[in-house]
Amino acid sequence: MVSFAARRFSGVIPGALAGGGLFLLGRSGLLPDPVMTVAFLFGGGLVTGLLTRGRVRDGAVAGAVCGVIVALLAATFTSLAAQDPSVLSTFAFYALIFTGLLLPYNAIGGAAGRAVRSALRRDGAAGAGGRHGIAVGTVVIVGLALAPGLLAIITGLVFVSGLLVMAAPLAGGFIAGYASGGRPKDGLKAGFVAALFGAGLLFFIPLLWTALHDFGFAETFEGMVAIALVYFFTLLGTAGGVAGAVARRSFKVEEANGGAGF
Repeated sequence: MVSFAARRFSGVIPGALAGGGLFLLGRSGLLPDPVMTVAFLFGGGLVTGLLTRGRVRDGAVAGAVCGVIVALLAATFTSLAAQDPSVLSTFAFYALIFTGLLLPYNAIGGAAGRAVRSALRRDGAAGAGGRHGIAVGTVVIVGLALAPGLLAIITGLVFVSGLLVMAAPLAGGFIAGYASGGRPKDGLKAGFVAALFGAGLLFFIPLLWTALHDFGFAETFEGMVAIALVYFFTLLGTAGGVAGAVARRSFKVEEANGGAGF
């Protein structure tokens, strides 16, 4: 079982090396910023997913792990290049920034790479594991997160809008976790992936827009808020996924007990 779990993450190291190489290539300035932005965000996760066994969900989780490793590598290089006396605090700052940026997009890249691998090998693994629940959960997260902006513009109810933003990852994660089965472990993975997918879709357009206009996404106030929301969405989406799986298991137990009484 341990060896099988290890094989599911066999693509993390090659993906991290690819992501680190793309980061260094981007620093060289050989390619346009928009091209390098997209390649850096998705490349490591894509390579990881292509080399990952298991389900599409496993590719997404492995891609997220790859994203964290690449973020730490990029933070290390950036903090050393800055030649700041307080290296540790500079490293911590850049690690938070890069992790918030790379987590969702490497997860998406990992899922895409795993789906491509499954299609090429025709093994059918991509269709398993609550894929539809994750898709519905992602749509719910994006929809509920976008609704507050429209509600605030129309009614001016900022507080209610904030509650909807908080509810978005919980609701989407719950749906993904409920569809994944009755095991909390599966619900945790499904909620985690749905939250990362939702955050990635929400923030990709502003991220690419800032890259096209040659100013740093993370250097703007909106960028900092978006990165903070990635962590916020991930935590609540994961919690919602576990809650959804537990709720489904409880429902099955009650259904079985009810049926036994007749």
